[in-house]
Amino acid sequence: MQSLILPAAAILAAALLAGCGTESVPTAQDLPAVEADASAPYSTDHFSSTIPLDEPFVSPCNGETIHLTGTLRAEDTFVGTTDYFLHHELQVVVSETGTGLTTGASYNSHDVNHESFNSPSLLAANFTFTYRENYFFNSKTLGLSFSGRFFVHFLLLPSREFVVTRDFGSLECRA
Repeated sequence: MQSLILPAAAILAAALLAGCGTESVPTAQDLPAVEADASAPYSTDHFSSTIPLDEPFVSPCNGETIHLTGTLRAEDTFVGTTDYFLHHELQVVVSETGTGLTTGASYNSHDVNHESFNSPSLLAANFTFTYRENYFFNSKTLGLSFSGRFFVHFLLLPSREFVVTRDFGSLECRA
């Protein structure tokens, strides 16, 4: 199970950006100048990785620590120049099994998250960022299964204003 720090941080950042007044919106002077080179070659770089995991996770249903082991598989793609990327996709799938350290309950967990970044060009002052995650912890012990969903989407408009268009999170303990 991937740490919930990234989705929580993304949701917090989105909430903070949504609450900002116009006095704190970035301006053209705040953003670094980007000089486009039309002859710059665009490239696509793709990376795959598999990482073994051995980690604790605290159940939101009963507060016990679950010892998890498994794998994280990631597919990462960048499109752009050597200096800037215009498109980024990251897909992460985590599969783990675990044992509750208090109850001895067994768990199977599955977590899928996807993030993407898009900008139409180096000169464009607008981009989109999306983060989506769904995870499931299943236990045969009644009341210990749970799932969570997170989704955040925001834009940087040509006016240099940040706009959160969607911000959602849920956590559910299941019988």
